[in-house]
Amino acid sequence: MKIFFLPLLALALPLAGFSQTAIVVKEVSANMSKGINTGVEAEIPATSIKDVERDWKRRLTTGSKAKLTETNGEIIVRGIDNKDISAKPFNLYSILNTNNDGVKLTVWVTNNDTVFFTSKSASLLVHDFATAEYFLATKTMYQKERDKLEKLKDDLEKSIKNQEKSNLKITDNKRAIARAQDDLMTNENDQKEASSAITLQQAELNKDRSGNPEIYKAAEKELKEMEDARKKLQDRNQGLHKKIDEWNKEVATEERNITTEKQSQAQTSAAIEKQKALISNLAAKLKSIK
Repeated sequence: MKIFFLPLLALALPLAGFSQTAIVVKEVSANMSKGINTGVEAEIPATSIKDVERDWKRRLTTGSKAKLTETNGEIIVRGIDNKDISAKPFNLYSILNTNNDGVKLTVWVTNNDTVFFTSKSASLLVHDFATAEYFLATKTMYQKERDKLEKLKDDLEKSIKNQEKSNLKITDNKRAIARAQDDLMTNENDQKEASSAITLQQAELNKDRSGNPEIYKAAEKELKEMEDARKKLQDRNQGLHKKIDEWNKEVATEERNITTEKQSQAQTSAAIEKQKALISNLAAKLKSIK
């Protein structure tokens, strides 16, 4: 059985704001199914054990007909033929554990399940795999943060459009209020004129009460029509006042909405700047991992 390696990924100095940008493989003496034995270990930041386990098994079995076994969480591949690691076929044991920042991979290599050894190539295998997983996890994180940034930008644009709609509504309502106030002035003048005309007509009726019945009846009818016309003016006056109150209420509501949208825009803009800084750091991190 042969194991195929990915090209060695370049290391870089840690960047500010990140605990680690370089994968470090160290020799350890750790407990496994064959007791406490010498192996190599690497911490893989920002990864999930589910993804790492899937990719690790795929890495170990790629290009091989041999079957991988797993017992009590220990992943075992027997009879590996890779001269870079050992002149003789060997068995590889590995255990994955979660830690605070990601996943810890521990690997043991042995020719006979009794004596375990480490080699530069075995460390390189672990290093290459861990670095590739770290890069993929960071790239996924980078894309998620980019998506969050786009969502924030969309939210900001929607808020600005909502503010513009509120401004337009306020402008339209204020124009309507101004027109209604002009109508009220005209209406009130018309009511005064109507009231004066009614007073005169009532005086004429009082004079003609003992006169020609037909003339009196016609004058009385005319008075009734004048009173009806004034009532319509009064009803219209009340309707205009009601509309003005409604428009003013809408203006107050839209002004509150504008205040809310401005606060939202300030918060979203601040979040966008923070998100841009985070993405910039992740981009630098990705570049360093490459």
